[in-house]
Amino acid sequence: MPAHVLDKAYTIATANGVAANRVVVAGPTAGQCALPATENASGLLGVTVHSQPNTGRAVTVRKIGIAEVAAAGPIALGAPVIAAGSSGKVKAASGSAGTKINVLGFAETPATSDGDIIEVFLFIHQGTM
Repeated sequence: MPAHVLDKAYTIATANGVAANRVVVAGPTAGQCALPATENASGLLGVTVHSQPNTGRAVTVRKIGIAEVAAAGPIALGAPVIAAGSSGKVKAASGSAGTKINVLGFAETPATSDGDIIEVFLFIHQGTM
């Protein structure tokens, strides 16, 4: 059974680079990416496939497929996940009814604690709680 993915290289704009398995958003200029500034950040690009400690160098970002992502805490199987903040980790989407959420995708494996690496089916979209 084939596994289809789409990876793209971006130049990292975040000072001190970025770790592997982190959510990134559009950077300040075309072709750049950065760690999210806030929880539930918009402009999601995907998940880093490897680390890149140097600002201004290329990092591979998974845009379509299943990606390994660092969790910021417990996440249930199948839960929609969003950026947890500037760490680039993910958390289960939450909020009051009517809250707009910027969904990265859905947890294919659960997380029990901060730092767990989970698989996420990437399906970037904006939704409402």
